[in-house]
Amino acid sequence: MNTKILVVEDEVIVAEDIAGRLKKLGYTVTATVSSGEEAIEKIAENQPDLVLMDIVLKGHMDGVTAAEKIQSNTNIPTVFLTAYADDKTLQRAKLTNPFGYIVKPFQQNDLRVAIEIALHRHEIETKMRQALQDSETARESVEEKARRQNQYISMAAHELRNPLNAILISAEILEIDRTRQGDESQGRSLKLVHSATQKMNQLIDDMLFMGRAEAGKLKCNPLPINLVEFCQELLAQLQLGNEAQHQLILVPSDVTSAILDQQLLHCILSNLIVNAIKYSPNGGQVSLELEYHQGTKGDKEPIFCLSPHSLFTTSQFPNINSPSLIFRVRDEGIGIPETELGKIFEMFYRCKNTGKIKGNGLGLTIVKKAVELQGGAIGCESKVGIGTTFTVALPYVALSSKTELSKT
Repeated sequence: MNTKILVVEDEVIVAEDIAGRLKKLGYTVTATVSSGEEAIEKIAENQPDLVLMDIVLKGHMDGVTAAEKIQSNTNIPTVFLTAYADDKTLQRAKLTNPFGYIVKPFQQNDLRVAIEIALHRHEIETKMRQALQDSETARESVEEKARRQNQYISMAAHELRNPLNAILISAEILEIDRTRQGDESQGRSLKLVHSATQKMNQLIDDMLFMGRAEAGKLKCNPLPINLVEFCQELLAQLQLGNEAQHQLILVPSDVTSAILDQQLLHCILSNLIVNAIKYSPNGGQVSLELEYHQGTKGDKEPIFCLSPHSLFTTSQFPNINSPSLIFRVRDEGIGIPETELGKIFEMFYRCKNTGKIKGNGLGLTIVKKAVELQGGAIGCESKVGIGTTFTVALPYVALSSKTELSKT
């Protein structure tokens, strides 16, 4: 049966008799002890499946008190053994919710029946507790999803209101200027409409991305990609909407091609660069650096910074010594407070020093999910007033000649 039983009996001869009967019935006796204190110690050493506990024991702790302590610390069922007990002791025993009660002297079959019933009842109760726990977990999960959906709705209502108002106002201005032929005013209004529309589209895309990610519907679809051309085109697109005219710089590497998910890579880099521009209100330089990391143990330069002002995680990148592509986005912006670095990837979280800079707190959450979908890792080094560097490491898969031919 492999059922382990601890016998607690202060009469040595009786304890040996019970142990012998249990062995004949096919049970394993982990130990025979004579006091409640010893019982608690033995349970800690080798947890049995059941405890046979004499109520009347020598020492400062009787069987009822020992059973109470065992019940409070473990989920091990107790069956009481006794030859006699007063009513007060029996009432105390009931409060410990025992799984059985055997009166001495007893027959061997009585012992077996009591043990099997106790084990069966314990198994059923354990399953019921687990079912209740699973039900509670499921309920909390549903409530959490509902809470997030409410956050999405609230955020969408708040974030969409401003660009919608901008579009309505611009439309009214255009209608007024239609008869006045104000080309310059019309140009400004059209630019405002374009900007507001872009913001609305981006918010909708972000919400759709998070919805698909939480539903487990996002997949990684790696295909051949020219890294330099991809990054150049991305920076050119972002430069068009860069009203503060930050200097966007690409620092390429010797590796120009790889196999990556283009949509996820665009999601990662665009969010990081847009953040770099947004949180560098005084302009300055934003650089995108590409690097090939060989991954040998002899590498002197670590992928992730280890300064006191850094956050790094490799939990999603188990083999950091394997070849990898490194993308670094550096800015000269406001920086992230050291005390808040550990929270920047949480959904809807925004640092306290962002002030009136607009944002919805989804960008870095999206970036982290997109990185993890590709089996990579992301790190951040930042110092308030100096700037921030985000480092993304993605597994490198080189293009074979067959892959290049299939692309053409």
